[in-house]
Amino acid sequence: MLKLLKIPSGEDVIIGRIYIAEGEGPHPTALFLHGFPGVMMNLDTAAELQERGINVLVINYRGTWGSQGTFSFTHSLEDVGAALHYIKEKEAASENRIDAERIVLVGHSFGGFLALVAAASDPTIKAAASLSGANFGLFARLVEQDPDFEPQLAEVLRESTYFLNGASVGAIIEEIKINKEEWNTFQIAPRLADKKILLTAAAYDSQLPKSQFHDPLAAMLQDAGARNLQCKVFDTDHNYIDMRKELASTLYGWMMDVV
Repeated sequence: MLKLLKIPSGEDVIIGRIYIAEGEGPHPTALFLHGFPGVMMNLDTAAELQERGINVLVINYRGTWGSQGTFSFTHSLEDVGAALHYIKEKEAASENRIDAERIVLVGHSFGGFLALVAAASDPTIKAAASLSGANFGLFARLVEQDPDFEPQLAEVLRESTYFLNGASVGAIIEEIKINKEEWNTFQIAPRLADKKILLTAAAYDSQLPKSQFHDPLAAMLQDAGARNLQCKVFDTDHNYIDMRKELASTLYGWMMDVV
């Protein structure tokens, strides 16, 4: 079963697609968080996990792809919390056959960043997967260190903000600078050490290279004493375009271990 949900977030409503597994349930549930601006939604992976007995909720953040409101990184983080709150409520959990005690976050790229920052901030989140996750605290550091980097970052953001309601390149960069500590996934690694974490990377990722984003984070989590950390590298590109089945199988195996 596939349903559309209207999820309150702030003063707006965001759109959710929930893939409900067959059977009475309740079922373990993954909250999928897409990238920036959201070209890759991982709907194929959602459908595959659904077939294997896992619910998947895919949300669109405020200001993206039909959801109400204005897009910002801060709003997107709030939207993650709003979606979690919504699916844990008794009525929504019952209607959608959700096991509120077995919910994980799964994010790709920008969504991977959101998953880790949300998990570090919310003690109720026990497990999170970051698939080629971004690190916007690292981007803030690069802006400070290299004056030529900010225009490069602005150009990358500009291409995507065209598709996002109310998004401003200048406002996003200012958000990144203001939150440079809390949004640095390397620095928050100690607050993730007691979580169940899956990190994946793509060997040929030209957007968020493995050596700059995945490897340092994995090392810092290990140094912080993470005992429930799984890492996997795929021989593919940033969107795992030719390894979609393998990605779904990895997520399924990880979820069966952690929930």
